[in-house]
Amino acid sequence: MSQSHREEVRDLLRRIDDVRGLSESSQRGPIDPGDPSDWMRTTAELVDELERSHRRLIETNVQLVSLREVASSMVTATDASETTRTVTRYLARAFGFGDAFLLLVDRERGTLAGTWTHGVGEGERTFRLELPLLGDRGGVTRSLWLNRTVLLRDPERHPSLLLPDGHALHDVLGGIGSIACVPLQRSYSGLPEPHELCGARCILGDVSLLAPPPGAAAEGWAVDRDERQGNCLACEFMPILGVIGMARPSTDVSLGPADVTLLESIAHSVAPIVENARLYYELRRSERFRLHVLDSMASALVVVSMKGEILTFNRAAQELLGFREAEVSGKPFGILCGSEAETLLRGTLERGREVLREETLLHTKDGAPIPVGLTTSLLRNERRSVYGAIATFVDLTPLKRAEEHARSQDRLAALGRFTSSVAHEIRNPLTGIAAGVQYLARSIADDAPQAENLEFILSEIRRLDSIVQDLFDITHPRQLQARAAPIEDAARRALQSLEAVLAERGVTAAVEVAPMTPAVPYDSDQIQQVFINLVKNAAEASRPGTTIRITVLPDGRRGRRGRGGGVVARVRDQGCGIDPEHQKTIFEPFFTTKPGGTGLGLYICHDIVKRHGGTLTVQSEPGRGTTFSLELPLESNGGTS
Repeated sequence: MSQSHREEVRDLLRRIDDVRGLSESSQRGPIDPGDPSDWMRTTAELVDELERSHRRLIETNVQLVSLREVASSMVTATDASETTRTVTRYLARAFGFGDAFLLLVDRERGTLAGTWTHGVGEGERTFRLELPLLGDRGGVTRSLWLNRTVLLRDPERHPSLLLPDGHALHDVLGGIGSIACVPLQRSYSGLPEPHELCGARCILGDVSLLAPPPGAAAEGWAVDRDERQGNCLACEFMPILGVIGMARPSTDVSLGPADVTLLESIAHSVAPIVENARLYYELRRSERFRLHVLDSMASALVVVSMKGEILTFNRAAQELLGFREAEVSGKPFGILCGSEAETLLRGTLERGREVLREETLLHTKDGAPIPVGLTTSLLRNERRSVYGAIATFVDLTPLKRAEEHARSQDRLAALGRFTSSVAHEIRNPLTGIAAGVQYLARSIADDAPQAENLEFILSEIRRLDSIVQDLFDITHPRQLQARAAPIEDAARRALQSLEAVLAERGVTAAVEVAPMTPAVPYDSDQIQQVFINLVKNAAEASRPGTTIRITVLPDGRRGRRGRGGGVVARVRDQGCGIDPEHQKTIFEPFFTTKPGGTGLGLYICHDIVKRHGGTLTVQSEPGRGTTFSLELPLESNGGTS
């Protein structure tokens, strides 16, 4: 054999020894180059080991594929603890790990949290772990900050986890002989180095901070380390998702390079799944936050595409317009909100002309118009390209009502000043005119043609005096003189004073009182005036031959002392009814639909009942009559105005 062949044989023998050294079951005796049987035995051993390695590789690949499927199914898990528990239990069962753990970084809380699974089958136990990431909490957290695999074979000198006293995992850790952990890396590349927030003070991979310096410098070293760790946790480019690990008891063979290689393969498979689960959770949380913000907005909001089709419709818009989001999604904005609002929004989409609090009209689901202040803005993507628009609108109905109320109050204030200054001067001449007409009437025979004209003049004088009295009642309300009495007494006195009016209209009136109706405190004259106005209006709206019914009954609501809430008196006619639009403003001053009416009667009635602490409401249906409900409480406001 030539010298070169001998060198090749020696190199081959050295390689064979190296390969045999990787096998735990291999016999390490020397090979005799001149013994063919020794060569055959060694070759057979290498072939057997190669076959076992291939089988283990195939089995491991199958297990890794299964692990990815299991982990992928946990992407939509409700929380991270469910994911870590499922993965560690699978590692313990499929790979035969006696102990397996998966801990994930919670950057908001600054912790490393997850699950440790111990044992398989009936003896399986799972432990919830949560470790602070600031400081040194053992070999597991050190693996994260070093950003590399850590293999510990002496847990007594190098603790893997520093747990609080009384933690249930202490008993398990006492029997651990070796432990390996691998950081889980984010899958995408391009992370800046050093990280943007940490700058040059990034602590990841910095070996110098593993142990404190001697002497007094240790305290400053710890503060600096904690500050740098906090910066890394706050950095959006933090590349570590968590750590995954395995452990063996001290009674078993220590973990070796093959185990570490397997664990790194598992980490490589699990990391993308963990990252996807985290991204899914953050996306879901962001979506919940977005929906919460939209639905919490006081202003109605609609988002439309470039075609003007509705994409988003928040809760305020649903309540204002009466549509559900499912009903309008994908529908044109104009069909929903009307042509006037569509013109403004189209100007924003086509010409970029945004509007700010532009007053316009929208329409509810039942077609009712609503005055709103409309604001529009464009939606742009990251390239500043327009892909839609946002329309927000504020209901101006309360503002319009407030403005109308303010105008009414202004009119009443002006009317009060007018009444105070000139009413006395008006009533004095009216009194003189009435006296002169009555004196003139006595000198004319009852059947004379002029008698009818004189009676008309007197009736107009009385009407003018009544108008002046109404103005006084509005601008100078009288103090209430409340006394407890049956309210039907005031109703019957009102009917007596209206006998002539009822007879003239050809209608009748009846009072019905329910049993056990209590007496309530009220001002007799003023409540009688309320009944006079209500019955007179009912008579004017009723057809001849019909009946006006006044029903008095106890209020079913409960008072503060457990008694009935008061009394309800309903005045119902069978007349033409009131238009729904008029019902909204029927109690406002100066509102009337009667020719020659002042619009003060129902306003005065409403004010009198309100000062009694009660309510006056109306229910009416055109063509089917009207019911006014007067509610008075058992406890008055003490007679104050």
